[in-house]
Amino acid sequence: MTNKYFGKKVFLCYFILMLCISVTIANEQSPLDSLQKTLTTLEGEDRLNALNDIWALIAMGDDLNAELTAIEHLRSEAAQQGNIDVESQAREKEIFCLYNYNMFDKLEAVLPGHLEFLAKHKQWDNYYNCWEAKIELLIYADKTQTALRETQLMYDDAKLRNNNYGLGVSAHTLGILYQTQQRYDLAIESFNEAIERLTKEENISLLLSTYNVFCETLDANQQYEQMLTIAKQWEATIDNYKLESEKLGYTPMLNGRYMYCYLSLVIAHFKSGNTDQAEYYLDIAEELAEGRSMISQFKLVHVQTRWFEHLGQYDKAIACADINYQRMLSFGDSISSLTVLENKARILRKAGKGMEAALMYETVMMAKDSLRNLNMAAQLDELRTIYEVDKLILENKISKSRLIILFIISIFLVLLVVGYIFYTVRLNRKNKILFEKIRQTQQAETQVEKVIEHAPEKSLSKEQLLFRKLNSLLTKNHAFTDPKLSRKDLSDLLGTNSTYLANAIKECSDGMSVNEYINRIRLVYAGNLLLEASEISPDVAGEEAGFNSRSTYYRLFRDYYGMSPSEFRKISKKSVRKTAL
Repeated sequence: MTNKYFGKKVFLCYFILMLCISVTIANEQSPLDSLQKTLTTLEGEDRLNALNDIWALIAMGDDLNAELTAIEHLRSEAAQQGNIDVESQAREKEIFCLYNYNMFDKLEAVLPGHLEFLAKHKQWDNYYNCWEAKIELLIYADKTQTALRETQLMYDDAKLRNNNYGLGVSAHTLGILYQTQQRYDLAIESFNEAIERLTKEENISLLLSTYNVFCETLDANQQYEQMLTIAKQWEATIDNYKLESEKLGYTPMLNGRYMYCYLSLVIAHFKSGNTDQAEYYLDIAEELAEGRSMISQFKLVHVQTRWFEHLGQYDKAIACADINYQRMLSFGDSISSLTVLENKARILRKAGKGMEAALMYETVMMAKDSLRNLNMAAQLDELRTIYEVDKLILENKISKSRLIILFIISIFLVLLVVGYIFYTVRLNRKNKILFEKIRQTQQAETQVEKVIEHAPEKSLSKEQLLFRKLNSLLTKNHAFTDPKLSRKDLSDLLGTNSTYLANAIKECSDGMSVNEYINRIRLVYAGNLLLEASEISPDVAGEEAGFNSRSTYYRLFRDYYGMSPSEFRKISKKSVRKTAL
């Protein structure tokens, strides 16, 4: 936010600071009580500064009504003094206060009036910030299409006004949309553009927020070296802003900004192998988080959970996850609570508590399926709402020719849906045929292995004997489920050398290498799990089979089976059901 009205003289700042300190000491009151007591003695700009400081202190807590009251006092005083800058900032504070407390109905009610006021007085920074909050509200409500439309409108508006800040806000918002859709490469591209534009602006509030979501995106995409670079830029930006503000005689409240930045540095450092640096920043972040809002506490405990998991201190990590789960339930954030449970299940599995982890995974998967259905229904409702609105606009403003175009588009959409259904039917039929061929091939391969297994030893070559011994080892001990299993490990287990083992596999398995053969065993095992264990997800089946890379697992599975694990499970269920009938 702009700091025009904070440009006080050093002497005046010092005088007010000393006055607050002396009153606090004399009456043993909190800084908030002292400011409120001295408020009656202040006028003009000093009174506005005090009201802003009162709001800042209250905003550190979790009292919605108190914060809204403080904002209203600031706004009312600014309006009375005719200070458009401060009144605009107060209006923006109210929007983000309502957003942070999930008061979306009230936000929607007051936002149009605020936008109208800000546009009328050409307060474009505050104007685009409030518009951006509206779009984030739409994202939160899973109204992605509407959010995209609003973002395009905001971009067009900013371009028409040649407003660099508005274009930066548009890029920031588009990045959040891409992040929500897990299109991380596009999100990173948008955030880079947003930083490039917002760095040129005096208002750094959104720039700091962009750094925050940028780091979250890089974290989700596991680009930790780049995340470390961006987090350091973020820290330097806050440091420079603090230094410049102090030169102007104003000490900004930046604990929250530093805390989020340091938490990103914690993750970036320990994921990059810098454990000592991660611990250093975590200690500072914990101090900065004291007394802050529930959202800040959730972020801190989330990072603490990952930190303890990284250290192998699983009991502490689980305890942190439980704390955050309860907080998210009380906050009414079901999506975040599921994320916490999923993280806890992963930690339980690492801690050797497989049964608890499996039960929790099952709970999470069921809840996610339910949320996915709700999300799909919400998207359909959104599309229906958009359609109805467009229909009204067409009835009022569009000519007959436009209606004909709409009809053509509708027919095209119907044909597209029919084409999609036809394609899906053909794809399912193809997958069924492919599934049966694969099972026949597997049965044939198994038959060959059984022939070797039951053949008299004298009739087998030394390679076939070694291959039979290998299959016995893999069948009985499931050694292939160890992701770190190597050719040397297998050779040592069989009491032979790598060359003999490679020759045996090549001769008895149609020219496969050792790694290819192990991966084939893993793929067959994963396929059987998907056939027999309905509670195991495709990802877990890959992990259980010994794959340590999700992308490798999916690529090899598709190469071998001709379809994804999810498609395989769907087709296999239908095939099993058909066989049973």
